[in-house]
Amino acid sequence: MHVCVKWCLVLIVLLVTASHAFSAPEDEIQKALDQKKFSDNLKTDLFPGESSIRGTTAPSSDMDELKALTEKNDQPVSGNQEITNAAKKPKIVLKVVPGDGQLKLSWLLVNYHQTVEEGQLKYVVSWGMDPSSLKPVEVGSADSFVIRELKNHQPYCVQVTAYKSRKKAEKILSDERFATPLPAEELSSTLENLFSKKKLTMQDKVEPEPFKRELRQFGYDFFKNSSQVLNGQDLPVSGSYALGPGDTLNLTIWGSLSARHELSIDRNGQVTIPKIGVVVVAGLSYDQARDAIDRAIARYYKNYNFNVTLGKTRTIQVFVVGEVETPGSIPISSQATLINALSAAGGPSRNGSLRNVRLMRDGKLVTEIDLYEMLLTGDRSQDVRLQNGDTILVPVIGPVAAVAGEVKRPAIYELKGKASLAEVIQMAGGITASGYTGRIQVERVANNTAKIVLDYQLKDEQKDRVLQSAEVLDRDMVKVFPVQEAVRDVVVLRGNVARAGEYQFKQGMRVKDLIGDFSDLLPESYLEAAEVTRLAAPDYHREILTFNLRKALSGDSHDNIELKEQDTIRVFSRWEMQEKPKVAINGYVMSPGAYDFYPGMTIRDLIAAAGSTKRNAILDTAELTRVVIAGDKALSTRVTLNLAKAINGDPQQNMPLQADDVLIVRGIADWVEATDKFVTLRGEVRFPGVYSVTRGERISSVIERAGGYTDKAYLKGSRFTRRSVKEIQQKRMDEVIIRTEKDILQKQAALSYVAASKEELEGTRAALEGLLKSLERLRNLKAEGRIVIRLSKLEELKKSTYDLEMEGGDIIEIPSRPNVVNVMGQVYNPTTFVHLPQTSDVGAYLSKAGGPTRDAEDSDMYIIRADGSVYSRQQSSFGIKWSDETRTWNFGSFMSTFMDPGDTLVVPQKLERTAWLRDIKDITTILSQVALTAGTVFLWFK
Repeated sequence: MHVCVKWCLVLIVLLVTASHAFSAPEDEIQKALDQKKFSDNLKTDLFPGESSIRGTTAPSSDMDELKALTEKNDQPVSGNQEITNAAKKPKIVLKVVPGDGQLKLSWLLVNYHQTVEEGQLKYVVSWGMDPSSLKPVEVGSADSFVIRELKNHQPYCVQVTAYKSRKKAEKILSDERFATPLPAEELSSTLENLFSKKKLTMQDKVEPEPFKRELRQFGYDFFKNSSQVLNGQDLPVSGSYALGPGDTLNLTIWGSLSARHELSIDRNGQVTIPKIGVVVVAGLSYDQARDAIDRAIARYYKNYNFNVTLGKTRTIQVFVVGEVETPGSIPISSQATLINALSAAGGPSRNGSLRNVRLMRDGKLVTEIDLYEMLLTGDRSQDVRLQNGDTILVPVIGPVAAVAGEVKRPAIYELKGKASLAEVIQMAGGITASGYTGRIQVERVANNTAKIVLDYQLKDEQKDRVLQSAEVLDRDMVKVFPVQEAVRDVVVLRGNVARAGEYQFKQGMRVKDLIGDFSDLLPESYLEAAEVTRLAAPDYHREILTFNLRKALSGDSHDNIELKEQDTIRVFSRWEMQEKPKVAINGYVMSPGAYDFYPGMTIRDLIAAAGSTKRNAILDTAELTRVVIAGDKALSTRVTLNLAKAINGDPQQNMPLQADDVLIVRGIADWVEATDKFVTLRGEVRFPGVYSVTRGERISSVIERAGGYTDKAYLKGSRFTRRSVKEIQQKRMDEVIIRTEKDILQKQAALSYVAASKEELEGTRAALEGLLKSLERLRNLKAEGRIVIRLSKLEELKKSTYDLEMEGGDIIEIPSRPNVVNVMGQVYNPTTFVHLPQTSDVGAYLSKAGGPTRDAEDSDMYIIRADGSVYSRQQSSFGIKWSDETRTWNFGSFMSTFMDPGDTLVVPQKLERTAWLRDIKDITTILSQVALTAGTVFLWFK
């Protein structure tokens, strides 16, 4: 009884919780979250950036819009958007955007009014692959976060929790969201996203596009993707290459002299050629050294040919200093250039200049290199070859300006000297086709005092002059806005038409210009009325114009109305405007129910739609019920007809139908379907097998037809299962399992906040996890459909209440006498014992099993009888118990209860250590009942 009361309370709590679910409209809030972007890519001290920790806060630039939107949602609305009391419940609306190895989160807290006493809310982001074991990360009061170092193609679960800092037990949860990080190549590009967006008209709900301020510094990624050149053995050598100590020459001679030598240039700048002598080559170019070797050989030999190639090149030492990733002395190939050396040092840091890189040699400035020449135009003419001892200096970055919005390469650019607005936009690749050129805005820090905004109005004839004359200063942000999102010069055709969509608007066009004739309509279009939705000037409020589509297509000037820009024409289906007529058929047909009515439909057509009549249908007669309207009243009339003649097409009987007609097909009385005619007898009867039964035939009759019981029949262990009972039991099992699972999950969620100690926390968590595993096992079990009966001799059975009427599909199993008793659960030796009539009470078998263990709940022991009934210790708590067999009251404790062959004694586990485990005990009791329904025994941790 206490279990039923407990579950009633649980259901009441669940209903109350469901009644307070968040039901306010969230479309505007979600769109606001779509507009919140992340600035984590801006890795520089010049603009807001990210830290180096694994999860980083992503600053939002649209909080003013979100706050305004939140206030808007707090105001009452009219129409169908009715706000209930549940809508006022605080809630976190969470948005998750997948990236390459990361998830970008942003959230908005709605319907929450903070008080001074509560303090500031703190947020915790929980994430993981398993929703049951999420990893919490405290993010403070931020409203966005980036989770990094995730596996691509691996789904992750994310949830955000808000805590009141002074009362951490009070919390606000977001819904759990699932997202999957994807590699960069699988993420959509800006252009791909642009063309995949649905085009909107002014009649659609167009939200202002947020301005995207997240930018990266231009050019620095080049050095991350460049290989470090530490040696140049495979690089080609030009004729101007200057030789020096450490270089190796490969000399091959043939003709009057045949020889091959590898000549290394020593510290004195000389190479020694056998049989020739010493040749000084240091300081000579590669071509000059070839000529010097030729002259040396010619002094001793004639009629020869030779070839000189450069083998190993020397390594030089250069110094890379200033704002670079890895400053210091770098060994590098003598063939390397300045850009090779910068790449070997990791490139300039984001605080280093790309436009004023200096090459120093012997304390003097050799050249200054503007890397933008190479990065923007591919010109490497300034990339000079290095010499030993050279110094490369990367100074601090100079003035910078950001170009954001509708340009081809939004980024942060370094300026060199004076730069006009036209030059900066050109560096960004120019304005895209979707950029609005009527106004370009510059955000500027004026005289180190305040931020100001400058708008440049660009007219076609003055655009170039304005862009050339406007100067861009340090820390300016140039913003190129997009054109209006809504499509202009358009009319829209929607509804029950063959080619719905947007069409170009032309002055003077009419309805018939979009819908030329009836072939442009889909079947069953409603021709008596169509509508035009129009935005009327000057405030563009909506107006509805209705016209007759049939007349418009016939050329009627009144209904063939003239269209305006942004008009939307809607053509309705007939059944959107009219009630669809139905007819119905009930009774003995294959698919009874309601069917669409169409003119000319007959009785035979309706029967064909229902899949024909069943074998046991009466074809001589059927009843047709028809509703007749008489003035302001509806009268029901009935017509009797010969169904067989109607099916054969007799015009007198196969009468035309009218809307709302109902045909009733009668069936033959006492007809039993084939599956309901047979029952099965198994076990200890003389002739086991399948038997047909008639309506009202009872168990005793079928057993008597089977020859009666054998001498080995053990009637107490009989099993009687029924198909209809099995379906009911299975439905109840499924309901209990679902309710129990919800209860366990709720306890898991609240466990960490109410557990009194770490030991209680761990023990209860393990217990709940074990219950969940048991639930999974129970899901795979199916109900038996068993009915507890007590068979007896046929003469006695015929007089007892257990002589039930048989139904199709019933199964009776009569086993032989088992002569064993089972003891299960928390005993020292759970096993099976031989049944001994002289010592066959509970105490004797419990003693043979070693007695209850320390974890046993011996007060809750129970016996599962061989017939499926259960007898518990609670039923004999007063030392008196009722016997169904003798129909008398018996005295004695539970331990003295007699056990029959086939009985099972179950000793459950004690779960009274904590209050939480007492709740778990209630759950295990429920699961035990479910298991018994399935014909098994639930033994908790066993």
